[in-house]
Amino acid sequence: MDTTDDKVLPLSVQSLYTDGSFHTATDSSPSSMASAWLALDDDGLILESSSLQIPSCFPSALRSEIYAIVLGLNALSHGSSISVYTDCSQLISLWKRFVDVPFSPKLLREHNHLLWLSIRQLIKDRKLIVNLIKVPAHGDDFYNVQVDSLAKASHLSSQPTVSPLAFCHVPCFLTFNSLPIDMNIRHFLRSIADACALLSFCSMARFTALGSPSLFDWAGIYFCLSQIKGFASHKNGRPEFWIFRIKLLLDMLPTLTTLQQRKPYLYSPDWLCPQCNSAPEDLNHLWTCPYILPELNPCSTHRSEVVKFRDSCLSSFLSLKPLDSNFHVAFSALDCWNYETPSSSYLWLTRGLLPAHLTNFLKQYFPLSVIYKTISTLLNDFQIELYGEIWLCRNILFHAWEESQGISAASKLRGPSSNPPFTAISSHIHNSSLASVSQDSWISWISSSIIRGGSWISHLDFLRRLTVQPLRISFW
Repeated sequence: MDTTDDKVLPLSVQSLYTDGSFHTATDSSPSSMASAWLALDDDGLILESSSLQIPSCFPSALRSEIYAIVLGLNALSHGSSISVYTDCSQLISLWKRFVDVPFSPKLLREHNHLLWLSIRQLIKDRKLIVNLIKVPAHGDDFYNVQVDSLAKASHLSSQPTVSPLAFCHVPCFLTFNSLPIDMNIRHFLRSIADACALLSFCSMARFTALGSPSLFDWAGIYFCLSQIKGFASHKNGRPEFWIFRIKLLLDMLPTLTTLQQRKPYLYSPDWLCPQCNSAPEDLNHLWTCPYILPELNPCSTHRSEVVKFRDSCLSSFLSLKPLDSNFHVAFSALDCWNYETPSSSYLWLTRGLLPAHLTNFLKQYFPLSVIYKTISTLLNDFQIELYGEIWLCRNILFHAWEESQGISAASKLRGPSSNPPFTAISSHIHNSSLASVSQDSWISWISSSIIRGGSWISHLDFLRRLTVQPLRISFW
């Protein structure tokens, strides 16, 4: 069997049987696409056959089917009139939308538009007459069974050495990192903007000072942030809470420590927590402050809310499918629930920084989409309780303390009366432990999504370095 596609079939070819095969990615192997075709004369004699493992680029089952058509048409002689047999109903339906009608710019919004444009170009340049015929999948059609076997066998061949660009029979196309962009261009550019924004967000000193980005599940954090849709609306009814969530994540809540850095002329650097007077009031101290009143105990309240959050997660996941007691024990023992010390990941989770070990544990049992959807809702409920039970109560006491110190609303609006001595901001804010993280990481995320499939957010890799010109326009 010839595995090349530079052959030219004789005009006696009357029929083509085409088929594609797709293997989804696993933990041990990447996704794989393969295509095959059989060329028959009018007597049903197989004149030629070809199969090929396709370079992975926006991998999908449909794409492998379209590739099979492109490769088959590319082998036809000029002026051929051909019947193409396929068992893919979706392919025939899309053919009627994109090939049998005059060209419309709307085609450029579709996935696989380069392949559809290549088909249109091949038909036009070679003056082909093509008729698609549906055959039953997995039926008793001998030729369909044979071409299906050829396509599947191609997965076992060596990895393709041909570039994905070799299959683009179009006059102009965009490439990213030498890969054709075969999807809605506007959506692709939006993905680049989102990926760059997330990388900039992850690279903020307030996060890198905490440790390696691998400590956090940034895909999960991104999902939770994307659910705060009401934050951008003037009709959400709870703007103060959404602002609280964002500032909590960014460690920008106006704690005493933050105010001492912003306005040292009003808030003495020597002042400690106004409630307990035993430690600086930074973000973590809000949840561990030992101050006790009959109706206010921040430390105890926070612990009880974390336990409620943990138990709600447990009950939600256990309601999705039955799991043995080992799941319950192991989940409850995760470091992010450790309030005794308290652990760093326990305090990170309060901010909305999902610890990677939490989702790594859960994805042994559930898809990430289910994990994120479940945790996002419960995290929102957890932070609502913190907002009402701790933050608002603390603010009432803090404002009373400010008045006792002679700090009024008017004085906050005024600047310093004279140039104050320079006050260094806490070194931990700017001391990044990850100065070597590549700012080109987003290129590898986008490239991996093209090659392996799926959204770029599922291909986060902060350490890979690329030094290429990512976006280019290519012409024939």
